[in-house]
Order: sequence, then structure tokens, then C-alpha cells
Amino acid sequence: MLIELLKPSGPELARRWLAALMLVPEDVRGQVVDAVEAQIVADYVEDD
Repeated sequence: MLIELLKPSGPELARRWLAALMLVPEDVRGQVVDAVEAQIVADYVEDD
């Protein structure tokens, strides 16, 4: 993951993600992260 953040677009994407996440009320941020993570896994992780 750290290597990905060092790629040219990595820091900008990380900044955008954190900026967007800061717009979410603090008490539900964990739920938003859980939902996004679950969607990413559903979309991009292949079943064996």
C-alpha cells in the first residue's frame, strides 16, 4: 500500500480520499469506510 501511495497519482488520490472522508460526520465515518471497502472487495477481488 505504501508503494502505491508513492506512485505519481498516489498522494493526490490519498488527499482526495481524506478530504472527502472529512465531509462525512465523524460518528459515521467508520461505516462509510466499511461500505466502500466492502464494495471494492465485491468489485475487484476474484473468488477462487
